[in-house]
Amino acid sequence: MTRRMVFIMGQQKKISRNLFLRMLTGLIIGLIAWIGYKLSNYQLERENNLEFRHGQDIPMGISYFEKYYLYRTDHSVRAFLTKCTHAGCQIGIGSGTMLQCNCHGSQFEAQTGKPLKGPALKPLQEIECRLDNSKGQYVVRLHPINPERVKYE
Repeated sequence: MTRRMVFIMGQQKKISRNLFLRMLTGLIIGLIAWIGYKLSNYQLERENNLEFRHGQDIPMGISYFEKYYLYRTDHSVRAFLTKCTHAGCQIGIGSGTMLQCNCHGSQFEAQTGKPLKGPALKPLQEIECRLDNSKGQYVVRLHPINPERVKYE
């Protein structure tokens, strides 16, 4: 029977094959988890830096896209993520100016993102939406707006 040697605090000790394989498996799983974590953060950063451009002909009210929606009034265009603040499910179009979560039925006011009916308690996350005057387009980034800057009309 062969024994593996390991150094613990400067001393050489014998360990069984079973313990050696469990330690090696733990290290490999930890390495894979770390790589997955780094890759997921990379993907999130890439998505937050994506720009979506829309012409000034955005219709009044709700314009729904997969990851976000735009709400246009006479005076402004605002953008919100279509991710429910309760469980992260996709928000779908409800009726009129109301949006509804497909999973648990939370309802949100489209203009402000405020919850109208639970179980969601927090408003939808507002994201960057600005007018690029040089190109005459609205630029939307999936980057969240600082909550202190959000002013509800």
